[in-house]
Amino acid sequence: MGGKVAPWIPSTREVIVEALNTARVGQGDILYDLGAGDGRVLIIASREYGAYSVGVEVDERLCGIIEVTAKYYSVHDKVKVICEDFFDVNLSPATVVYMYLYRSINEELAGKLEEELRIGARIITIDFPIPGWIPIVVKRLIDRTGIVRTIYLYIKGISNPSDMTKHLSNLNDIFVVMKLKNQ
Repeated sequence: MGGKVAPWIPSTREVIVEALNTARVGQGDILYDLGAGDGRVLIIASREYGAYSVGVEVDERLCGIIEVTAKYYSVHDKVKVICEDFFDVNLSPATVVYMYLYRSINEELAGKLEEELRIGARIITIDFPIPGWIPIVVKRLIDRTGIVRTIYLYIKGISNPSDMTKHLSNLNDIFVVMKLKNQ
């Protein structure tokens, strides 16, 4: 894709917390935030939920802000910044992917998510769904600015139709995917 694909629109804390709770983020998770902005999702996920967080951001200025903020909050050992276009980054290590991107970008990313993420990986999108995918959870909340936000949770292997048909022959895979984290 190359270059900036969406403007950075920061999420409010309550939306981030609700999204991370919905995805049941915790220790042992590797969270990728695509279009990480100033890194607020990464900081909260690492500091409050114990996840290892990877921010993918094309804006070098914002990458610097993430690094400084991670040091300030003493999570620099749990936060990694990749200053590249997320279409060029391998997402396979992720157990959770956080995306606040336009619907058209989510649609472009759908194939990459299908190809690179493992079965059971959780994908959270804010306000914009992934076209063609079936969310497991849809939550709406009013943020502190008075705007209604929608959180979509998808699970690779259940939410994406092409994977569903591939794995239906092995019911064990489906049961493993359905078992989120016991917390």
